Formats: sequence, C-alpha cells, structure tokens
Amino acid sequence: MTQNEKEVRQKIKQANNCYVWCMIDGVDVGQYFKTTKSDVWHWTRQYIRSNKDNLDFTNLNNTFVLREDGDLYIN
Repeated sequence: MTQNEKEVRQKIKQANNCYVWCMIDGVDVGQYFKTTKSDVWHWTRQYIRSNKDNLDFTNLNNTFVLREDGDLYIN
C-alpha cells in the first residue's frame, strides 16, 4: 500500500459516517447517500487497482473530505 493509499484509508478509518455524492440528473442535481466504511474502502481499492497506471492520487485524496464533525464526504 502506497503512502497516498494510506492517507485515503486513514480518512475512512477516522470517519464517524461516510456519505457519497450521487448525480441524479447527470448534470448538477444530486444527493449525498450514507454508506458504510467497508463499502467505501472496497470501491476505492477497486478504483485504485483498475487505474493504477494513470491514477492521480492528489485528485483522489481531494475528493475525500473529512469534515470537522468527523463525517467523510466523497464527491
């Protein structure tokens, strides 16, 4: 596991709750949905593995926002 993966994993582990953004109309309208930490880590690992040659970890890390209230929002 790379340092960048560890940073993303740490955010997931620290989160009280996890929310992911879902586009509803395909343009701008969407909603956050609550999910589990295990699902977030599973799909994040899948994404990392399938894009390992062209992955921009800075961009990935920026989409995982751990807020002050302890909730993780993934955009």
